[in-house]
Amino acid sequence: MKRRSLITSEIKEILAEGRKDDLLNFLRQQSPHDIAEYLEDLEPKMIAEIVLGLGSPAGPDAFQKLPIDLQVEVLEEMSRTDGAHLLEGMDPDERTDLVKALPEEEAEKILPLIAQAKRNEIARLLTYEEGTAGSVMTTEYAALPQDLTITEALSELRKIAPDRDTLYNVYVVDDARRLVGVIPLKDIFVQPSLARLKEVMRTDVKSVKATDDVEEVARLARDYDLVSIPVVDDESKLIGIVTIDDIVDVFEEEATEDIYHYGAVDEHVRYLPSNPLWLARQRVVWLILLAAVGFISGAVIDRYESIITSVFALAIFIPVINASGGNAGTQASTVIIRGLATGEISIADSLRIFSKEILVGLSVGVVVAIVGALRGFLLEHSIRLAITIGLAMVAVVTFATVLGAVLPLLFKRLKLDPAVVSGPFIASVLDVVALLIYLEIARLILKL
Repeated sequence: MKRRSLITSEIKEILAEGRKDDLLNFLRQQSPHDIAEYLEDLEPKMIAEIVLGLGSPAGPDAFQKLPIDLQVEVLEEMSRTDGAHLLEGMDPDERTDLVKALPEEEAEKILPLIAQAKRNEIARLLTYEEGTAGSVMTTEYAALPQDLTITEALSELRKIAPDRDTLYNVYVVDDARRLVGVIPLKDIFVQPSLARLKEVMRTDVKSVKATDDVEEVARLARDYDLVSIPVVDDESKLIGIVTIDDIVDVFEEEATEDIYHYGAVDEHVRYLPSNPLWLARQRVVWLILLAAVGFISGAVIDRYESIITSVFALAIFIPVINASGGNAGTQASTVIIRGLATGEISIADSLRIFSKEILVGLSVGVVVAIVGALRGFLLEHSIRLAITIGLAMVAVVTFATVLGAVLPLLFKRLKLDPAVVSGPFIASVLDVVALLIYLEIARLILKL
């Protein structure tokens, strides 16, 4: 980060001195990722000037590495003709993502300036629902007929290679363009020249449908160590591939989304450039909801005011009871949400999870209860108070553990993001439940 900041300041100085050509020559020797990192903290107008100056392919390659919201801002600083040329140089999936992010009016003005073939490609990719394999696939891949010989295949690959940024595998198709096999590029070089592709290809090719969820695609890539996954339509015809960079992006986006939801924040935004009021708006809705749950806790305390007043020591243990329940629920939900995300567990395991978490909750609850009961006895030398605290802790921790495990499964069943059952949400709900359990047990045992 420090290095990026230093280079960003140097770029500003170089441009101020009028040495733009020196800067462009330096940047052309860097990777697209590094160029984007150097440019990210500059003003959109300055980024637009540099990206256009870099030309193709360096300019589009670096531009598509920028955050999508910054891409939109930079594009607005260009003429529509320059913007169209820049879009044409981007990868198909990245280009489509940018078009999705553009204001509708701006997209309608810039799309007619893009080459017809690329417009058709954008239109096709836009038909796929967000979060599906079709929405992240690229149409730049190598597919060859199965009857070609190795020599003929190499000749074809030489023709198409300059237009392919990613060429890990060669996909083999039949006359109807149905996917029938795959050959890793390195294997082609060791096969006999006259062997036909259908004789040396691997037929156990792993593929996904365009409508499959991107999380399933990412898991498939992880489980089988794939660097690209072919995408087929309902007739098994090859229509694109999902590459390793998009798969990594899927894992990163899902992890980021889960972390934000688990912290009760609406969505991920670039932090430093964001307006404080926008950041506040992101958080305030959840805080209001959580505060409303807190008001219920206050109502519970008010209802049992006479009990708390009569045995003041009960009030001392309210934070302990609430914290034990909230922490137990958060621990359980964390394990289950992570298991759902990695595919280790599924909805079908609900009964086993329920029974297992009851045992876990009881085991942990008993241990915590012994500590709590001992502390209660030492404080007031009252067996009834110690029993009250002990039983309450067992009940609260067990209930919290089961609830923390069950809620993510319920959300998954309802096709909602399990991470929405965030730590603050579970903790706030359990505060209310823990208070009810604790004070009701106190009322029964202490007979107040």
